[in-house]
Amino acid sequence: MRIKVALAAILGLSLLAAAAADAHKVPMGLAKGEIRRATAGLCAETPGCVNWSVGPCVRRSFHRIDCVSKLKGESGASCAFVTIARAPSHRYEVVIHHKRIFCSKL
Repeated sequence: MRIKVALAAILGLSLLAAAAADAHKVPMGLAKGEIRRATAGLCAETPGCVNWSVGPCVRRSFHRIDCVSKLKGESGASCAFVTIARAPSHRYEVVIHHKRIFCSKL
């Protein structure tokens, strides 16, 4: 009888831990939407930017999604960079930052 109670307690705790971990998983749609919003804002703030796009996205971990963002300028210049959407632990928000910025003039 004690073994059944112990197994039930372990099962209950593991289900509780799984639900708590799932609370901080970044959903792909939410992350891509936040990255699109950040990329559009960056294009609006950049002089000469005429178009922007968010390319393929990849889940890097349970809490992180990376997308390729691109800006195109009126003079033929273009920039591409990786935008990261991350869910910090114990907070229900998505934090955005950029890395690997590469610009070229055509």
